[in-house]
Parts: sequence; C-alpha cells; structure tokens
Amino acid sequence: MDKHLNLFVFISIFASFLLVTYSLVSKKRNHNLPDGPRPLPIIGNIHQMLSQRLMEVVHKWHQDYGTMVAFRYGQQQAISISSFEIIQDLLVKRGAIYSSRPPFIIASRMSLGFNSAIMPYGKQWQNHHRIMSSFLDTTAVGRYRSLEDMESKQALAELLESDDFEASLSRYAGSILMTLGYGIRLETTDNDIPAKLHAMNRHPFEAMGNTYYSLVELFPVLDKLPSCLAPWKQFSANVEREAAEFHMEHFEIGKSASTWNWVQNALHSSAGSRVSSKELAYVIGTLQQAGFEATLTILRLVVKTIVLHPHCLREAQQELDRVVGPDRLPSFGDIPQLSYINAILNEAMRWQTPIPFAIPRTTTQDDEYKGYHIPSGTVIIPNVWAMMLNPEVFPDQDKFKPERWIENPNLDHSPFGFGRRICPGRHLGWDSVFILTARLLWAYNITHSYKDGKRIEIDPRDIELTFTAAPRPFKASFQVRGSKRQEII
Repeated sequence: MDKHLNLFVFISIFASFLLVTYSLVSKKRNHNLPDGPRPLPIIGNIHQMLSQRLMEVVHKWHQDYGTMVAFRYGQQQAISISSFEIIQDLLVKRGAIYSSRPPFIIASRMSLGFNSAIMPYGKQWQNHHRIMSSFLDTTAVGRYRSLEDMESKQALAELLESDDFEASLSRYAGSILMTLGYGIRLETTDNDIPAKLHAMNRHPFEAMGNTYYSLVELFPVLDKLPSCLAPWKQFSANVEREAAEFHMEHFEIGKSASTWNWVQNALHSSAGSRVSSKELAYVIGTLQQAGFEATLTILRLVVKTIVLHPHCLREAQQELDRVVGPDRLPSFGDIPQLSYINAILNEAMRWQTPIPFAIPRTTTQDDEYKGYHIPSGTVIIPNVWAMMLNPEVFPDQDKFKPERWIENPNLDHSPFGFGRRICPGRHLGWDSVFILTARLLWAYNITHSYKDGKRIEIDPRDIELTFTAAPRPFKASFQVRGSKRQEII
C-alpha cells in the first residue's frame, strides 16, 4: 500500500514539475543554436534517442543537419559535434570554458564524487590530475615496459593451452594495472578481480537502463526528492559500498606492499597529501576500472577484426617476419618499424571505435562560434563514432583498411579524448595494447572457431555498451605458427 502511495505521490510531483519545466524552457529557448531534430515539449528528443543504438541515431542526425547538431534530452540542451576541427577549436583552444562535466548524478553518487573522469573541472580535478600524472607521464610509463613484457609472455603461453583468449586478455589487462596500482599480480586466469572490475563498470549503465532511475539524469532537480521517492539513491549507495570496499581493501594492500606501486607514489606526493585516504583510494581505483575496460575492449576488438579480415593477418605477419624474424619475440624496440601493426590498431579503433562518445563536457560560460550562440551549461558531446565514419576524411568508411594509415599517418584521430580532459593513461594503454598485439600476431594464426565441422560466425556489429562499445564475447581459434615459435613461447 505504501509503495503504491509513494508511486502516486512521485507521479503527481513529477507531472507538476514537468509543466513548470516546460513553461520555463519554452520561454528561454535559444533560436541561434545549430540545427537539429525538433524536440517535443518537456522530453526533448528522448523518444528518438531510445529508438535504436544511440550512436547510430546521432550519426544519422549529423548526416541530416551537419557537423554540429543541437538537441535536448529532458531539460538539458546538448550539442553533438562530429568534426575534428571544431573539437580542436572548442575543447582544445577554448579549453578554459569547455573542460567541465555535466552532473552525472547517479555515477557521481556511486563514487562519492571522487571519480576524476566525471568530476567538474576545478581545483579538485586539477589535484587528481597531478597525482595521476606523477605515475602516468611518458617517463614513468617507459619504466613499466618490463612488466608488460613479462605479462604478454604469460598471455602467449596461456594460449598454447587454451583458446579462451578472453580469460587471457582479461588477466593480462588486469594484472598490469593491479601490479602497478597495488603491487598485486594476477597469476592465473581464474582470478575474480577482472570480473569485479567489469561489474563495477556496468553499474551506471544498468541504472540508466532503468526508466525510473534514469529520470533523474533527464531532470536533475528530482535528486532533491526524499529517498523514499528516489530509488536511485539507494541503488547508488549499494554500489558505492561495493566499490569503496574494493578500492579501500586494495589501497591498504598497496600501502604495505613490498614493491613500489601507485598507492605508495601518491601517498608520498604533495598532491596526494592534500586528500583523504578514501579519496586517494578512489583516484587509484577508478583508474583501475577505466584502464581495465578500455584495454580489454581494444584487445578484444583487435582479435575480432583480425578474424574477420584474414588478409590483414597475413600482411601483419609478413611485416613481423621481415622486421623480427622467427627467432625472437617482437620487442618495444621494434615498434618504429612495425608500421602495419600500428595501422591495424588505428584502423580497428576507427572502424568500430571503442568509445563512441567521448565523455561529455559542459560549457562554463556563454560562447559564440561560427555564428552560433552556445549558452553556458550546454552539454557538448564529442561524437567520435561519427568522426570516424566521416567519408570525407575516411573514404570507404565502412571498410576495414589499415593501409589508409600508412598512406596518410596524419589522419584526424584521437581515441583517447581531447584537450585538458584527455585520458591520463593513454601512453600506458597504447604500450600494453601494442606489445601484446604484435606478439599475438607473431606467434599465432588467429581464425574463426569451428564446432561440429561448422564455422562459428561473428557478427561485426554485435557490441555491448558500458562506457565503451566492446565486441560481445565471441570464439576464435589460436594456432601457433610452428614448433620454433612454440619453443620460444
């Protein structure tokens, strides 16, 4: 009975709120925004955004309206941008007013507001950035290559025993990050830490899939409702407890570990001394979450594209045989000469970009650009998916063509974000992905799996969404390229 009464009260309050909101929004609607689909009263363009995969909907809008598309979700004004040039003009050159974030209400509650990736631009974020930069700049990342060398060798050895590449890639990505973060190696593929990291990354998207919960992101004022009328608050609190337990447990392990790690580095830094242990635990912990998901997504994508494009595997192996030969593994020193491997990675991240929308920004003051007025508080969405499918930049945009990156190495591409909010772990991520990719292609023929004599097909478009667009788990066969390579592994 109480439940029904609460629901009735919520609906009544919400309906009244919608009427007031529509009245206010109608009065102050800006008519000098970029073109875009016509919004409905109150809900904006939500009805269109739910009709199919969001990146495909917004991509179609760009085809219809141009490189800047204005739309509304709930009471929020947003602009999607599909031009690399415009992104550079606004997010990079005018970074002082385009570097903040919109209020990710549920995700922020899940992290107590300590998630560096989604917090507003300001002194707190700048301090987090100093902490992370102290162990993620190019000098520091160069020292991690010995760890990536060892972990990639173990991944190769695991695939001699099993085609369960998903388990090996998960262990590889997780072990690098957990070793650096806390001094904890993942020695076997049955460790439960990768599954925990993946589950924590899924929680915000599970919440957004619940219509009742997601209303607060569309109409942030609803967050002022009491908990009995705001079920997302309890959901977020439960997730936060789970995340805090994981982050604090490993933070304490890192403090007392016998090997150097990010926790110890942060504790001894001037920036780290300015925050509480819990906040510092979240700085390290959310890096673990984001780094694991991004690395695993790209590695899974590379395997998928190689299986679907066997001619690229042959081309890559010819390059590896020429540069490296059969008597040793590829090393970091070979990277400058492995232009086709580099092209495969760039094309994979273009062809099915792992992060379709870079994390949205919000403007902190009014701005004018190319005759448009962009009001303060507008959400700016860098539409990487649409950028990477722009036929003017990438002819035959739907085809997987690594050679385009050899013909023009300066193609517009930024898979790790833009400007002041660019991914702090990009150098580590690239090294981890490159060395394992080169070694997998050197060691194995990677092809479709078969069951009962029938080839197991892979749907190129089948993806699952968290903050990445990752290929759904699929089967592949890893056959070692001869006894000599097997002996080296």
